[in-house]
Amino acid sequence: MKNTFLIVCLLIAATSCKNDSKPDAPTKVEEISTPQQLAQTAGINNWNDVEEIKFTFNVDKNGTTVMSRKWKWNPNTDAVQLIAREDTVNYNRKAALDSIQISTDRGFINDVYWLLPEYKLIWDQGTSITEEKSQIAPISKETLDKVTILYTGDGGYTPGDAYDLYYDKDHKVREWAYHRQNDTAIGMATTFEDFKTLKGLTFATTHKTADGSTNINFTDIEITKKK
Repeated sequence: MKNTFLIVCLLIAATSCKNDSKPDAPTKVEEISTPQQLAQTAGINNWNDVEEIKFTFNVDKNGTTVMSRKWKWNPNTDAVQLIAREDTVNYNRKAALDSIQISTDRGFINDVYWLLPEYKLIWDQGTSITEEKSQIAPISKETLDKVTILYTGDGGYTPGDAYDLYYDKDHKVREWAYHRQNDTAIGMATTFEDFKTLKGLTFATTHKTADGSTNINFTDIEITKKK
């Protein structure tokens, strides 16, 4: 009986030693795509905390402001308010829109695209995304990596258009170029400057054309977080 007990103890000890010496299985690191990296650099992981965002979209030509639209948006309810000049338009993007609201929504989509282009890489449906390394940026002529988003579906206001986003080694967008109907010629290219971070979200608040004559910029950005 004693011998049997001793053998059992030795087997338990041997098994224990094997378990202790067995190396842990390597942790699988999930790779994220380039669009996800760009969006994360811009703070998309904090987007779900946003209750409301306000911003003013401005277009300056040769130092003179030719357009200014003030927006208030609740991403959770999709309620939108526009204040432009003497006009105020309130609507909900989830509801049926009349002609005035559709026209307003076109402006809203355009302005949000300028504010959050990195997020649109993740959010938008009906798109095709391609990547190219070590490309010459159109304005700075620096060598940057590029990701292109092409709108292939029937949804949205501008199907067929494409955007090239040029980003650095830190996955921060530095320039972009617009191609109308995916034409090989660039319709417009601007810089990404004056980055600001609010409540964990990072925005390029200034976009200039190569000659500096056009300056698309954001002012009065406010973010209200959920309580």
